[in-house]
Amino acid sequence: MTETSRTTSPPEVRSFRHFRVLWLGQLFSSIGSPFQTIAVSLWILETGRGASALAAVLAVGTISQLIGTLFSGPLVDRLGALSIILHCDALRCALAGLLAVALLLESDTVAVIGLVSASSAVGGVFLPALRSAPGVLLSEEDRPRGNSLMEVSNSTSMLVGALAGGMTVAFVGPVPAVGFNAAGFAVGALCAALMKHRSAFGGTTTSTDGMAGLVREGLAFVRRTGWLRTLLLIDATLDLVTAGQLSVGLPAISRQLTGASSLGLMIAGFGAGSLMGALLASRLPRIPFLPLRRIHPLRRVYLLQLLAAPFLGVLPLSTLPVATVCLVVAGVLNAIASVHYVSIIQRNVDSAVLGRVMALLVAAGLSVQPLGQILCGVLIEGGWLRESFAAGALVMVLVCALGLTRRNLRELAH
Repeated sequence: MTETSRTTSPPEVRSFRHFRVLWLGQLFSSIGSPFQTIAVSLWILETGRGASALAAVLAVGTISQLIGTLFSGPLVDRLGALSIILHCDALRCALAGLLAVALLLESDTVAVIGLVSASSAVGGVFLPALRSAPGVLLSEEDRPRGNSLMEVSNSTSMLVGALAGGMTVAFVGPVPAVGFNAAGFAVGALCAALMKHRSAFGGTTTSTDGMAGLVREGLAFVRRTGWLRTLLLIDATLDLVTAGQLSVGLPAISRQLTGASSLGLMIAGFGAGSLMGALLASRLPRIPFLPLRRIHPLRRVYLLQLLAAPFLGVLPLSTLPVATVCLVVAGVLNAIASVHYVSIIQRNVDSAVLGRVMALLVAAGLSVQPLGQILCGVLIEGGWLRESFAAGALVMVLVCALGLTRRNLRELAH
């Protein structure tokens, strides 16, 4: 297998029309996720368990998701992306139902942590399978559109799910909100079941060495694929910076503005921009006279991220309207870059190891996000809010410049 080997298609590639069935189910599933996050967070605080209990739930959930991601790659390549999506959504539906019962009965924090961590672990297995799905279910021509639709689901979840979830918890309570999340997972599992087909439902690997052999094959592929190691390093560095800015920095900025309302508006702005970018991403190559259409998708990824860096760097210096507009622009640029990034991986990685590569990409981001959040928090507590965003923007510019100048990435681009 060469470093730039093309993805081999399964024996029978699904049509884009059939793929939309899977996407519709994942749209419902993703919209429900913020319902559960908001419900659990507010339930813990309103029942007097305190911020320390909330922090414990969030920390255990992140660790569980990372552990699930590490096991995901071999499972996806062995069993197939569609199979993993179906079983993970069915399992998460059951776990969400149990969590709703636990909240209704006001169970202790340990029980809630256990259910949230189990759901997060299953979600860790699920995400690489979802990212792999367009690469094994669609033709090369349709993959950018498929990835664009998947990014639309994520953006809609951020824009619509969080707002609707907050209103649901506020007006009818956390238990119905978690129940809605369970229903979303049920719809996702049903739509995945409707996509079931022998050729697409099975795994793409031919290894007979068991799970350990699959892990060794995946690591060996990464060791001999220089451009992939570079992508992993750059992607992890960008996650290190943006995780702190968005999850810790934005709430700190909102305290200087109008509080919770400003935070909600800024998050909605980023979500709206992400939705617009996801809808635009697959259409860029078709727009005449657009300079970006003549640039290889890999170069577009780092150019777009480089353009987004200043819009994030100036946030602490901005008024609320200006900050919201900056986040809309950053969301558009980030979503377009994300769609092209995943499409490049799918096009240049053999389908037999695609699940393991996607798992590594997700794990690389998850592993550094807590560090980025802690580092940003320390800087902000020290009175370095503006400096932390400026430093983050500078790191993004330098890392993207590295991506544009690395020789192995230039060779891949051609």
